[in-house]
Amino acid sequence: MARALLFRLLLTLAVSALACLLVFAPAAAAPTTDTQRITITLISDHEHNGAAAWTDADGRLRIQSEVPLSQRDPDGKFKASLVYTRAAAEAPVDALFQSGGRFARCEITVDSERVADHTAHGSRPTSSCHSG
Repeated sequence: MARALLFRLLLTLAVSALACLLVFAPAAAAPTTDTQRITITLISDHEHNGAAAWTDADGRLRIQSEVPLSQRDPDGKFKASLVYTRAAAEAPVDALFQSGGRFARCEITVDSERVADHTAHGSRPTSSCHSG
């Protein structure tokens, strides 16, 4: 009888110790997610323009027609910027922009570093930028 009681006590102690190790074991560190701040800037000599296309944070193609540019740069041209954050080292960023005038420019900046730009001239010119 004493032997059975001792066996149960040791078994309970062993199971409890194992449970404590499982419950109180340190958790695995959360994966670090480095991000990048992407800025796509469109510039034109006209406020109202044709279409723009770009890749978003998930790498999907986005399109907008009749693109208004509401800000002015120091040269008097119209501009607007699209800013988003994405996971680092993802697919390249692309942008395409058709001006309503005679000047079109696109710029792609990643974390404050310009990685792509393109300027086009002519009647309703189209500029295209590709990073990577």
